[in-house]
Amino acid sequence: MTKFFIADKVDPFVVKTFGEIGEVINNPGATAEKLPELIGDSNFLVVRSTRVTEETIKAATKLKVIIRAGAGVDTINIEAATKNGIFVCNCPGTNSHAVVELVIGHMICADRELFSTTTILKDGKWCKKQFTKSRGLFGRKLGIVGLGYIGRLVAKAAKGLGMAVAAYDKYVPKEAMEKLEVEWIESVDKLCEVSDVMTLHTVLTEETKHMFNLEMFRKCKDGMIFINASRGGVVDQSCIPQIVKEKGIKFALDVYEDEPSVNDEEFPHTELAKALTSMTPHIGASTLQAAEAVGLMTIDIAKYFLENEKPPKLNVVNKTLL
Repeated sequence: MTKFFIADKVDPFVVKTFGEIGEVINNPGATAEKLPELIGDSNFLVVRSTRVTEETIKAATKLKVIIRAGAGVDTINIEAATKNGIFVCNCPGTNSHAVVELVIGHMICADRELFSTTTILKDGKWCKKQFTKSRGLFGRKLGIVGLGYIGRLVAKAAKGLGMAVAAYDKYVPKEAMEKLEVEWIESVDKLCEVSDVMTLHTVLTEETKHMFNLEMFRKCKDGMIFINASRGGVVDQSCIPQIVKEKGIKFALDVYEDEPSVNDEEFPHTELAKALTSMTPHIGASTLQAAEAVGLMTIDIAKYFLENEKPPKLNVVNKTLL
């Protein structure tokens, strides 16, 4: 019998559908540390934020496919999976609009300081004059680091607000950006210098880790709005309190370094939180609409594999196994 191990919370219809196909182990509380002893003889492993380590892959005696119920796969040891003949699949595009909506929400919240105004009003205070100095977004320049599918959707949304858009992406040529009506910028440094608002949509690699550090932030405009809904490690968050004092940058974060691994765990970065203008607990891709789309694609990947003994090519990350 086909066995499915679900290590994170997914839409209930995914659990129900897999239960009609085979046996389901639904353990949304599984952690990266516990997974090696839990995976057993499961054939499919479905994860969202849970890390899949080499130890888990070695312990999985009959694992055939790891499905990331989302787009990013940096939490999965792809090299180890490939070495063991295990397909790694993702669900690109299914939650992109959810991320874009949160980015635009953070942009507006940071500019108008909506979280602060809400808190103050709930405390019974009317401090209108304190919040009448936002710069506004119309006519401002948005800088995007990473002009992939999500970055392009953000660009489109920002244009709808009347913003000018510039971007840096080493893999997207100038001509392609011009067709998208996005200003091509030759380096991240230069993008920092010209942007009023900046948003990150890049993967976490050795090259991008701490791409934004104290030195890079000092190249940014004073009072810039800075949004990160990609990966926490792209930003050296330890320097944020200092740069807020130096340059008045308004930070809006959805992702962090060393995030809690399970729901309801304590958030460790309380000092960092005091320096942020807007923040959310890594919910960029988490809407009911996105969960349904991700769930449907997760089911499609599994069913396709069972019928064809390989996953759909579009969803395979380690394509050398095809």
